[in-house]
Amino acid sequence: MSSEIETSLLTNQVYKALRGKIIDGKYKPGDKLDIYKLADDFEVSRSPVKSAINQLVHEGLLEIVPRKGTYVTQLQFTDFIEVLDARLMIEMWAAQKIIHTVSDTQLEEWENIVEEMDSLIEVNPFPFELYVELDVAFHKALVEWSNNNKIKDIYSSLNTHVALSRIVHPTSLESTIKRHSHHHRLVEAMREQNLPTFLGVLKLHIESLKKESELCWNDFAK
Repeated sequence: MSSEIETSLLTNQVYKALRGKIIDGKYKPGDKLDIYKLADDFEVSRSPVKSAINQLVHEGLLEIVPRKGTYVTQLQFTDFIEVLDARLMIEMWAAQKIIHTVSDTQLEEWENIVEEMDSLIEVNPFPFELYVELDVAFHKALVEWSNNNKIKDIYSSLNTHVALSRIVHPTSLESTIKRHSHHHRLVEAMREQNLPTFLGVLKLHIESLKKESELCWNDFAK
């Protein structure tokens, strides 16, 4: 195996590990990352660590502060709201593009995700992070069905920040259950190819998340 290929494989492994720790909340917003320590922890040289960090900086999950170091990005509330607005715009576009061509297989995929979410709501204590993963998968599927790679890449970067923010500022179980009913309504509207209803529920879904997120952010800032 050439050194270039080996370095590339190591970079990908370090990237996935670092990204997972950020999304899982093991590295929290504002935490400083030490390249030397990371290299020791992963038992690799500094080169793949630096390359992985550069990828995460490009995604917006890390930021490099000159003469200070590398930090996990601290999301501002206005940034988060803008991300949700962008996400809503893309999902509305995707719905308009595919609502008359969606297949039974795709609808079944959606229904299976919703059923898994149903089962998690009954679990005590509520597995919030698992639920968020399914929630992201539900909405991501809609965009993937559009078959537009550029849009999918943009949307994927948005979802990274949404997932990170919702782990840092988790919403209440009561509101999560209420919003979960929207998923059932979205599946029904898509099956009936009822675009006005679909767009209305989708907007309600995102606006509800924005409103509660604002309350969580205000409480956190106190």
